[in-house]
Amino acid sequence: MRIRKPPRLSRAFGRSRPGALCEPFTVTTTFAGDRCQVVAVAGDIDLATVAILVECVETAMKAGGALVVDLGEVTFCSGAGLRALSRVQHRGDEAGVPVAWVVRSPQLWRLLRGTGVPRFSCYRDRVHALAALG
Repeated sequence: MRIRKPPRLSRAFGRSRPGALCEPFTVTTTFAGDRCQVVAVAGDIDLATVAILVECVETAMKAGGALVVDLGEVTFCSGAGLRALSRVQHRGDEAGVPVAWVVRSPQLWRLLRGTGVPRFSCYRDRVHALAALG
């Protein structure tokens, strides 16, 4: 499953010059081995895209098995995006679904690790995340 949202004008303060286009937002879900799904996210996670992200991740969780959320191509994450990622982790914990997070950006790594939420299992690449889930 692949969902793509077209670019839109940036309205975030300090984000870019006025009227600049934001990165297109895409979510792609694939299967990686036995009962493990990978949800790859690219673009900006903000108020305009969190609903799509949460819906795709929850659909992947319902299929069962472990889940890898690859944020390697995320260019920006707002406060609404961080709350959505925390909600995904919380729902995974409630459902007993192990969730591994692939984070390549130092800024996003600090953001997730700095939340104080110990459940965020962050890895630098997809191979290590899949290996950690077994």
